[in-house]
Amino acid sequence: MSPQGGAPREEGFSKDADKLIRRLSLVAFLLSRPGRPATAAEIRRRVEGYALMSDDAFKRRFYEDRAELAALGIAIAADGGEAGEAELYSLPASAYYLPAIELTPAELSALAACLFVLEDRFAYSEPLRLALLSLTHGRPELLAPAAPTPVSVLPEREARRAASALPKLQQAVVAGKTVSFSYYSIGRDEERERTVDPYGLLLVGDEWYLVAWCHLRKAIRTFRLSRLRSRVTFATRAPHDFAAPPDFSIDDYLDRPPWQLGEQAGRATVRVTADMAWWVEAHFARCGTIVPAGDGAPPAGTDGSDILFTTAYASAGQLIAWVLSMGAAAELVEPPALRAELRAELELLAGRLKRPPLDTLRAADLLAAAGLGDGGGPEPPASAPSRAERQKAAARHADASSSSARAEADWQVEADRFTRLTTLLTYLHDVCRKAGDADETPVPVAEVCARLDTTPAALRADVRLLNLVNFGGEGTLVWAEVKGADLVVTCDVASSAFARPARLSPLQVDTLLLAVEVLGGQLPMEHGAALRSAAQKLRRARRAAPPAVAAGERLPAAEPILDAVSTAVGEHRLLDIEYWSEGSGTTTTRTVEPSLLVRTRGEWYYVAWCRRSQGTRTFRVATTKRAVLRAERFEPRPEVEVEVYRREGVRSSARLAPRSALVWYAPDVARYVAERGPAAPAPGGACLATQPYGDERWLTHELLRFAGEAVPLAPQPAVAALADLVARLLRRYA
Repeated sequence: MSPQGGAPREEGFSKDADKLIRRLSLVAFLLSRPGRPATAAEIRRRVEGYALMSDDAFKRRFYEDRAELAALGIAIAADGGEAGEAELYSLPASAYYLPAIELTPAELSALAACLFVLEDRFAYSEPLRLALLSLTHGRPELLAPAAPTPVSVLPEREARRAASALPKLQQAVVAGKTVSFSYYSIGRDEERERTVDPYGLLLVGDEWYLVAWCHLRKAIRTFRLSRLRSRVTFATRAPHDFAAPPDFSIDDYLDRPPWQLGEQAGRATVRVTADMAWWVEAHFARCGTIVPAGDGAPPAGTDGSDILFTTAYASAGQLIAWVLSMGAAAELVEPPALRAELRAELELLAGRLKRPPLDTLRAADLLAAAGLGDGGGPEPPASAPSRAERQKAAARHADASSSSARAEADWQVEADRFTRLTTLLTYLHDVCRKAGDADETPVPVAEVCARLDTTPAALRADVRLLNLVNFGGEGTLVWAEVKGADLVVTCDVASSAFARPARLSPLQVDTLLLAVEVLGGQLPMEHGAALRSAAQKLRRARRAAPPAVAAGERLPAAEPILDAVSTAVGEHRLLDIEYWSEGSGTTTTRTVEPSLLVRTRGEWYYVAWCRRSQGTRTFRVATTKRAVLRAERFEPRPEVEVEVYRREGVRSSARLAPRSALVWYAPDVARYVAERGPAAPAPGGACLATQPYGDERWLTHELLRFAGEAVPLAPQPAVAALADLVARLLRRYA
C-alpha cells in the first residue's frame, strides 16, 4: 500500500512516484472535462491516489498538489460556486497547454542551434532539450542532428567539478528549501558550516555562484560553488522553508565589477589616458560615467583624449587593484583618502622590491621542493599541475580533495520530473499519431533516449510510472513497455489530454534564456538576430516571477565587435581589425579570415587566418578595438585546424609564454594565489609561484594588481621593469 493510502505500488518506484501519479492524474482528469468544473469530493473519489486518504490527509495533499503545479506554471482555478455550494475546481486549457509564443522558423532554428552548441557542455542541457521539444512540437526536423555550428563552448574542467552542487541547489531554489554546507571563506581564511536560503544561481564567465540569505551573517551573501567543502544537504524535511523577497532579482547581481560587489562605500574618479580610454568605454561604461578630461592636448603617441571615469565602489582594495592593473595609463584622482591608500600600496611595493622578502636561492629551493620547478624556466609540462594540485589540497584543506574528486557527471541539472513525464507523454502520443491505425508501434529505446536526453534506466522507470496514471478512473492515460531494444507503445489509449505539449515551466524558460546569455546572443549567419528576437519573446512570455538563474560576463564583449566577428565567421567574410595586444600594449591593424568563435575561460575568442602574420592566430574579442566587415569572402583554409580548436579550445597564453618569473606573494593574498594554481608555501604564511609571461609590460601590470603583496624575485629584468614603473607612479602620486 502506498504511504498516502493509494493503490499498491510495485517495488522499485521512487519515493516521489505517488505524488507524481496523483498530480498527473489530477491534471488529466480536469483537462478531460472542459467546461465542467469538479468538486473536491469528485476529485477525491475519482483521481488516482486520493480515494483512500483520511479527510485531513486529502485536504493537505490536495493543497500541496495545487501549489506544486502552480509553481510549474499550471494554475488550477478555484471557484466558490453558488451560495452554499462546494468550491469548484477546473483547469482551463490555456492554463496547461503551451501558449503560442509566435516564434518564427528562423527563431526556432536559432534556439535549436543553441542546443547543438551547448549540449553536454552546459549544466542545463536536459531542461534545454525538453523545452525545445515542446517549442518545436510537430517540427521534429528542427532538432535533428545538424552540421557543426562554427561556435564552440568549452567549460573549464575545474568549473564542471565545482558545478557538481548545482543539481541540489537548483532544486532548493525552485522549492524554497533551506540548505546547509561547509564553505571556505577565502577573505577570512576560514571554513564554517553555513545554512542559507537559496534565492538564485549565477554563471559569471565559467564560475558558478549562489546568491542566498545567510543565516550566519543575517544578510544576502554570494557563495562561489568552487569553495564549497562538503555536500549540500536540505536543512529540514518540510516541502518548503522560505519564500524569496518579492523585490529580489538575480539580474541585480549581473555584470558588476569586483569593486562594486557589496554596499556602496563611496565614489571615485579615475583619469584614463587616451590609449586605454577605449578599453574603459567598451567594457566598463555601464559601471559609471565617462567625460572627456578636457585639459589640453592628448599625450604624445595617442589617438584621442584622456577621459575621467567616475564610479561607485564598495571595495576600495578592488578598485585600487583595477586602477593599478592599467599601470601608467590610469590615475586615481579622488577621493584623496583613496589616493593616499594607493600611494601607500606603491610605497610598500617599492620597499619590498629594494629589500626582497626572501632570498632568491632559498625561494627556488622551496619551489623545487614542492615539485613546481626552479622558477626560472618555462611553464612545467601539462602533467605537472595535477601533482601540484594534489600537494596544495593536502597542505591546505584535508577534506577538500574529496570535494574536488566528485564525479563530473553530477554537474548536469535535471528537469523536474513532472516536466520530464509530461514531455514523455506528449512524445508517446505523437508516436501513436504517426502510427495511424496501428494498435501498437515500436520505437527504438536508443532513439527515445536521444530525443528526450535520458537514459534507458530512467526511461524504463518513467514508463512504468506513466502506466499507472489515469484520468478519473475511466481509463489508462497511456500504455508502453520496454521489450528488448524497443519501447512498444499501445496506441489505443483512452485519453489524449497530453497530446499537446504543456506550457514551459519557469525553469525551462530560464534555461532557454540562460543558453542565449551564455552564447552572448551570438550565433553566426542568420541565427544572431533571430536568437536575440527569440529571447525578447521568451522574456515577455515569462511569468511575473523573476528568473532564478542567469549568466553574465567577467568582461562583457562590445556588442558591435562580437556582431561583426560572428557575421564574418558565419558568412566567410574578411574582417579588418584593430587589435590591442595586452602583452606589448600596442595596437596593430590586420586583415583576418575568421573561421570559429570559441567561448572558453569565460571569454570569447575567434580563430582566424591572419594575412599579416601569414598563419593561424587566435584573438580575444575583448581586446579587439575595431572590427569592420568587408564584402569580400574567403575560402576556409585547411591550415586553420578548426576541429582541433572546437575540441580543445584556445591554448592559454601561459602555455605559450617563453619565460617565467618567480614571484613571492604575501600572506594576505597567498590563499587566492593557491586557489588559482600551483603554489609552494613560504615562511610566515606567504607562498611562491611561477608566473609565465611573454612581455615585461604584461607582467608588471599583472603583478601591480596585487599592489605591495606580489614581489618578483627573478629574473632580474622583470624585477627592474616593475621597479621602474613603481617609481614613475610614485612621482605621479606625490
